[in-house]
Amino acid sequence: MIENLEISPDLTQVPEIFTHHIGTWQGEYIKTDKNGHFSRSFFGSFTIAIAGNQYRQVNKYKYTDGSSLQLDFEGHFEDRILNLYSSSYSDFSAIAWDAGQDLVCFRATKTQDNALITFMETMTLLNENHRVRSTQAFKDGVFDGISFIEEIRVS
Repeated sequence: MIENLEISPDLTQVPEIFTHHIGTWQGEYIKTDKNGHFSRSFFGSFTIAIAGNQYRQVNKYKYTDGSSLQLDFEGHFEDRILNLYSSSYSDFSAIAWDAGQDLVCFRATKTQDNALITFMETMTLLNENHRVRSTQAFKDGVFDGISFIEEIRVS
């Protein structure tokens, strides 16, 4: 359980920028299609913890129809790069790295609806409690749209 994970990153393995994202963040995800037209939106809560070189993240989504979804991720830092997996998706894999100037880059793949989905995300820390993320999505190698979210740290 993420709430009980001791927060004590190993700074020889974990780039400092990742420690600035520890906690719970909330915001509204906005998705567009490949032409930039609004597709849908939903609210998200994202909780991140790091202990040693181990990483945990829980994403909780709430949709306008009243439904919700929780996704669980775990990983580890090796050579200062985060290698991420998910118990929620059997074939999910991702890497994330410090891109400098308060920016984290993230690349992930998973299979969904018999298609290979690739995500390229940037996460920009504006200040200690405010960040913006934008994600390009590709479906079987074809551009499929952009998502973005402005988040506030709530704990």
